[in-house]
Amino acid sequence: MNRSILLLIAFLAIFAESLLAPYYPMYFEKVFQIQDANSVGWYIAACRIVFMAAYPIWAIVSKRYPLGNILVCTQGIAGLICIACAYTYGYTLFLVLSLLMIFFKASYLLIYPALIQNSTSRYKEISVLGIILNAGMIASTCASSVWIEHFQIQHLFLIIAAFDFLQMIFSYYFLLPAAVTTTNEALETAEQPLQVFSLVRIGILTLFLYLLSTTLRPFYTEFILNQTRYTHTVIEAGCLFILPSFSVLIFYFIFRKANFSRSNPSILLIACGFAVSVYLQQFETPFLVTCLIRIAYGFLLFYLCVYLDMLFFDSVGSAQVAVWYGFIHALQNIAYLTAPLYTGNRIAMHGLSEQFDIAFVLSLFFLSIIIATSISFKSKQHRYESFR
Repeated sequence: MNRSILLLIAFLAIFAESLLAPYYPMYFEKVFQIQDANSVGWYIAACRIVFMAAYPIWAIVSKRYPLGNILVCTQGIAGLICIACAYTYGYTLFLVLSLLMIFFKASYLLIYPALIQNSTSRYKEISVLGIILNAGMIASTCASSVWIEHFQIQHLFLIIAAFDFLQMIFSYYFLLPAAVTTTNEALETAEQPLQVFSLVRIGILTLFLYLLSTTLRPFYTEFILNQTRYTHTVIEAGCLFILPSFSVLIFYFIFRKANFSRSNPSILLIACGFAVSVYLQQFETPFLVTCLIRIAYGFLLFYLCVYLDMLFFDSVGSAQVAVWYGFIHALQNIAYLTAPLYTGNRIAMHGLSEQFDIAFVLSLFFLSIIIATSISFKSKQHRYESFR
């Protein structure tokens, strides 16, 4: 299967999925006249429930049908539903249509395990997928910020539909000719013992890290736009929103040939710095200072995410990757589900700055678990790994 095409489709999918992410509160206010943050949180939670439920279904379907066939059908249907969403002004109908769209969109997640399992270097594939993810978020946030400044916000769904159709076209021309086959070459080598306790600890750390990062996503631009000491435009708020993703690109291209430290002291230092970067974001500071804080936050978040991914693939053999990947994916979606819901409820009661208090407490929990469990790699000679 063409790896470059899979990465391109992954980028298109992430772009389409992230286009409205910074502006859900604004979308609800302008299109449905809903200003309640709690309602936005419930909607995002509903989206994540559907997303979480859809992936196992598409995983089962993928056992009978090639990945290309699935993507052609699902992304084409999602594109048609997106067009309907662009011209829907009733909240109930929009809710039904958008959740149905998300169900079909979720099939693109099948790309990730297909790429990682068939890769000769899982470490490199993890970092490349991280770059694709953040590049897609940067491009989508820039596009949506510019669009909102000049056009109606609900017509963003037309752009989403266009990218869904692009995924369908690429899947049709490049993925249909070759059916997905699973090779057992990796299984022929001796399987390492399954480290269940280590995987559970990794899962708990992943849950807290994703709870934290998801807490700061849905309402961050609203926090910036509602500042009184320093006023910001929509484009400036969008830029601050994507700066953590931009810092990931800087991190990768500057340090990809350097050693990636996975020793316990290094990770503890990174986790401490990460907690500080979360805490500082709640203060109203000049634009440049806020930029520096967001860059540091994104840099450290990516470092910790890659660290956990590497721990995961070092703790599980090829035969169990799919099962335990589903376990980690489920925990990520629990975070995606509960964080916006709880944060929206707290913001409705205490204001937009509440999101940073929640995130800081979660960062302390994450740091405490790191210290208490002292997760490390089983072999000292692999403590450092290059992204090359």
